[in-house]
This record gives sequence, C-alpha cells and structure tokens, in this order.
Amino acid sequence: MSSPLTMPRTPMRVKALQDASRRLDVVPVEPERGHYFVTSAAKNGTYYEVTLNEDGLGGSCTCPWGRHGGENCKHVLAALRVHYAHEGQLSFWPNLNAAQRQHRRLVRGEQLYGTLRRH
Repeated sequence: MSSPLTMPRTPMRVKALQDASRRLDVVPVEPERGHYFVTSAAKNGTYYEVTLNEDGLGGSCTCPWGRHGGENCKHVLAALRVHYAHEGQLSFWPNLNAAQRQHRRLVRGEQLYGTLRRH
C-alpha cells in the first residue's frame, strides 16, 4: 500500500497542488539562487524555506511533506511560479504527454512537467 508520500502523481493531484500553491505568499530571499520563503497554509505566520533545483522544475522544502521525503510540495510549486514569472505563467502537468498537448514552452523536472504561457 502506498503512503501519501509515495503515491503516484495524477492529473488531479498535480492540479490540486497547483491550485493550493496559488494561495500561498512567496518571499524571494535569493531568487538568483532559487531561495524563497513560502507561507504555510495551515499555520499562520509560519514560513517554509524552499530551495529550487538549478536545472529544471523541482526543489526541496522544510515543510513536513518535504522533510519526510516528499517532492514538489505546494510550497515548491508556489516558489517555481514566482521564479518563472518573468518568462510567463507556469502551469504544472503530471506527465510529458499532458504537457506537450498544451503546445507551449515545456519545462521539465523530476516527476513534474511545466508549460509557460507568455504574458
């Protein structure tokens, strides 16, 4: 049986995480190095530290999900949206086929794909 941390990504899960990430505030700390603070949805006044990967979509987070091996939590997705904002609106997809169907610029990551829609 899979735990919530090892459950495969499905379109519904990726889209639910994407929607949740849009409600979070992101504070750039060192954006050129991919370093951000992102608010907690559950704990007012709490921020998690997010460090984005240098190559592609993904990153690590100090939230409970991230500390227990979860990848690409909603805090990472929120930081990625801000990090790529100068290039366009970033949308997330669970697999390569779903991302390619968008006919937009593709950004690949680990178990996550994104597309950029120009402003």
